[in-house]
Amino acid sequence: MSPARFNRSVGRGPMESKLRQLDNSTDRLRSWTAPNPLFSRCAFLKGVEGMVHSIDQQNYKFEGTWGELLGEVDERPTTSLAKFLQAKSNSPDYAEALEATMAESVDTVLRAQYDLSERERPRPHHVVKALSIRQRADLILWIQQAFSTLGLDESMVHGVALNIDRLVATYGGEEQLPQGCLQVILLAVVCTEFKTDGFSDHPDKEWKQILLHMTRGQVPMLQILRVERDILGRLRYVVGLPTPLTFLRSLTAHLCHEEQAGYWISLATFILELAMLEPEVQHGFPHAFLAAGALAASLRVLDAPERTRQELLDDVMIWPAEESSEELLVRCEEELLQLWIRCKDGLVEYHHVFRLLEAKFRYQSKFEVSHLSPAGALKVLREEREPEDFRDLALLRFGIAGSLRQCDPVA
Repeated sequence: MSPARFNRSVGRGPMESKLRQLDNSTDRLRSWTAPNPLFSRCAFLKGVEGMVHSIDQQNYKFEGTWGELLGEVDERPTTSLAKFLQAKSNSPDYAEALEATMAESVDTVLRAQYDLSERERPRPHHVVKALSIRQRADLILWIQQAFSTLGLDESMVHGVALNIDRLVATYGGEEQLPQGCLQVILLAVVCTEFKTDGFSDHPDKEWKQILLHMTRGQVPMLQILRVERDILGRLRYVVGLPTPLTFLRSLTAHLCHEEQAGYWISLATFILELAMLEPEVQHGFPHAFLAAGALAASLRVLDAPERTRQELLDDVMIWPAEESSEELLVRCEEELLQLWIRCKDGLVEYHHVFRLLEAKFRYQSKFEVSHLSPAGALKVLREEREPEDFRDLALLRFGIAGSLRQCDPVA
């Protein structure tokens, strides 16, 4: 189970009453999927059987030391999270003192999570070709509503969405996902998420109960498990990956003592959920920087102290980037603010989903997200960047003029 996934709850009240609330959501899902989800094998899974291989556990081994596999531990904490944990080393509380022991290794874990996320990040244009943006948004909305009804953690929604995108991206954008398979694919991916998230440890195997209720008993559990096996083979059995929300929680764990931290984190989560609806934004940037960009946008919109923004900038330096980490962070922030503005102006195909997310955020945060101004924050961001842009342009002009003078025989 991922160490960044925490604070889970199956919800309060009897499970039966929560399952009954899923009926309307299930009807909506079935209205735009295959009328008869019972089938022996999806067309898109044809030929996948050969991709599933057994593992010889007796002969499976690796060579090398743990230090070579995990990398050398940096004994000098650099991120805010590492410093936050290190500060608990002298705490009289046993639990806090135990958490402090992770201070020396947390930076290494964050780098490893970043590397893993980058290796498995799907290409956005492959996702769009296999699944339309509108249909994908409706699918994510249904997952959010169903999991919210059950009181499940939002990290599971992000995990399901990521695995669906990784699955459809495996087709290389050469074909679309058959509509008749969409429901059982979703159930199979949800099944995997329940297992990798530790949900299968709950009493009475509640995840099976939830899956059967989602299908209204029309899709046998054996069929879901078979499709799940084929999907896992297509994903090379790589699941349980860190999501943008995983990185956001790592970046904000040290803010627990800040008075306004709840608002900052809540708005950043809202912005990440907007990004999840737009594959070009969701997978167009490294997921770690996407999370940092969402937090940076939230801090700017809510006028957070400058020191908090500086801490964020220092934290992202731990992750390697092909360009300047600061420039990549600013580009992510700008793109997310622009997406928010497009959603507010109704310039996206999933405007109805955006309105529902606004209502959800208003309920969680106790203030109107519609009253916030992403346009004002974007204007300030661009004004901050303009002096550097003008300076670069002036240097470029000076260099061109100098080159021309050198080439001019009269000079």
